[in-house]
Amino acid sequence: MTRLKHCCVLAALAALLTLATPPAQASDGASTLRRATLIVADAEASLRFYRDVIGMSVYLDTTGTVTVDSLPSHAPVGSPSRFIIMQGKHPWLGMIGLLQYGSPVAGRETDAPLAPGDTVLMIETGELEAIHQRMLAAGTPIHRPPRSAEVGAGGNRWLATFLFARDPDGHMLELNQRGAVTAQAVTAPSLRREFHDTRLGQVHLRRAAPAPLASGLRTPVVLLHQTPLSGRMFATLLPELATDRVVYAPDTPGYGESATPPAQPSFEEYAAALGEVLIAIGEPVDLVGYHTGAGLAVQLARLYPERVRRVVLIAMPLLDPAQRERFLGLSGAELPEDGSHLLEMWQSSMRARPPGQTLDQVASIVTEKQRPGRHGEWAIKALAAADLADQLAALKVPGALVRPKDGLWDATGRAAALRPDWPLVDREDWIYGMFDADPAGVAALLRELLDR
Repeated sequence: MTRLKHCCVLAALAALLTLATPPAQASDGASTLRRATLIVADAEASLRFYRDVIGMSVYLDTTGTVTVDSLPSHAPVGSPSRFIIMQGKHPWLGMIGLLQYGSPVAGRETDAPLAPGDTVLMIETGELEAIHQRMLAAGTPIHRPPRSAEVGAGGNRWLATFLFARDPDGHMLELNQRGAVTAQAVTAPSLRREFHDTRLGQVHLRRAAPAPLASGLRTPVVLLHQTPLSGRMFATLLPELATDRVVYAPDTPGYGESATPPAQPSFEEYAAALGEVLIAIGEPVDLVGYHTGAGLAVQLARLYPERVRRVVLIAMPLLDPAQRERFLGLSGAELPEDGSHLLEMWQSSMRARPPGQTLDQVASIVTEKQRPGRHGEWAIKALAAADLADQLAALKVPGALVRPKDGLWDATGRAAALRPDWPLVDREDWIYGMFDADPAGVAALLRELLDR
């Protein structure tokens, strides 16, 4: 049975300034620009402009009086004051503050040339022509009507349309809408590898992004892998998913090319280390977890709800008592001198091989199984000791469940019973190796679930 509803995706609203981590939540001490506050002559006139012409919404609107502790201004103590915050698409960043001291007065001249101390606000939008028409209707001083040009950065090129105008107080605005990339710039998604320092040592990740990197991208996606594999299991899926969003595939500490912790971490410690990777990404992400990775997605969404927009759990390991006991009893075995364990790894991977998975891809899986050495069971033991049922039931982040026909079919069903409000997608045609066998199909389903 499939519980899946199609929804429309709202058009993107203007987003201001550079997206970054809120300072109160940053762990590295870096400063972050969250809002530009403009001293305005008439807060009501500025509100109408940024709301009705630019298309922002009111986040805060408060009134008060000027006090001795207020910022220095022309208004005497006791004069009225008003402070408004206008919000774009992003929930924390790119806001504009409108601060009025004293009663409304006439604004300054709007045709004065720019001089040191002036500000130019850059606003990226997906509806530049509509804003242009609203400016004309409102009598907004337009310095330069829309013009298109090919621009670029970081080796990428794309078409963009620019509009320069003045707000009611004479502040210069640069409105920007990115258009289609030039034909010669269209290439496959760029693939990079990165390392991030965490409390459990360096975490290795794969990063795939559209090339060239355009505006209007979907929310970034973080893919969390199965134990004892690594982010390499998503190698075929990455380019399929990274056509309209940035995709990250980290290796859990102790797996793949990430550093091995000095002792076995708890499941929460694994998630906290990966949470430091989310902080480094610097904006809210979607999480897609498979097997152990699905459990980590639940932990991350619980620990960092402000950094996770949505989760998709594929083969959710909501273990029964017998499975818990079996996994808790795992221990690293001595390596046999005859290498017979390598043959067993190959044979078990071949038994789970789906149609469409190549022998080279099977060999890659066997390689990843060897990387953790004697500590390959650490993450699954930590998962077995965690109380994921209560965490999943209490999770506030929106999500969905996907149930392939593998060893966690029943476990995923138990998870679905805890979250009847989430879509459940049964895929009996997918088994182990689904990301190699049907990357396009997986990417299409993930888009449908994440972009609802």
